Amino acid sequence: MEKEYIEGKFSVIEDKRHQSYVEHRLTDVLILIMSAVLCGLDGLAEIVEHATNRADFFRINYGIEEIPSKATMSRILNMLDGDALSKVIIEIMKERADVIGNIIAVDGKAIRSTSKEGEAHSALQILTAYLTESSVVLGQEAIHSKTNEIPVFQAMLNLLDIKGKTITADAMHCQKETCKKIAEAGGHYVFGLKENQKTLYEDVALFINDPINADSIEKFTTTEKSRGRYEKRTCFKVAT
Repeated sequence: MEKEYIEGKFSVIEDKRHQSYVEHRLTDVLILIMSAVLCGLDGLAEIVEHATNRADFFRINYGIEEIPSKATMSRILNMLDGDALSKVIIEIMKERADVIGNIIAVDGKAIRSTSKEGEAHSALQILTAYLTESSVVLGQEAIHSKTNEIPVFQAMLNLLDIKGKTITADAMHCQKETCKKIAEAGGHYVFGLKENQKTLYEDVALFINDPINADSIEKFTTTEKSRGRYEKRTCFKVAT
């Protein structure tokens, strides 16, 4: 993306630092953060490492001569308006990429090491909805704590065109109200289910393991080695 275009978009983000002590331009820092987050990184150390490893790319394409330290990055992130930053990133992605694909993945990430001293769950957290096939961000919201992720996700669904699309999310979003919203909007969903939802988990397990239902269930198993251990995954598909 062109340097002037990106800087123009990020110029709306307020820089709350005292300008006499500024060593790194805010637009430079935001470019580094956006690049790392869109690559799936959520730790300050990872963000800084990503920027350092691609220092030549950022210098040549965006004129960024020096990569901020982890401490500097943390201070700047703690000053940012998360909602404003999210909106700008979404606008950039929508304008610069073709929106294609039918699978929308929703994922909440806390930018580690951005929490404020003495304030639990104060780290900058971002809930993102993106098309997996094209990696285009469709929606993004700042959230104040992990427990707020469910209502924020439900509110986000009202803003997205999900008709004919499949929404994927982790077990936190396996909620009746969330499923109802998606179905009413003409979408489909694939959510995780864990034992913390004891009754539903046991009902599903009982159905899958009941020999009476064997003819309506398809089963597929994969085995792979990951990080020095073998992982076996079994997928059950129930025909309705």
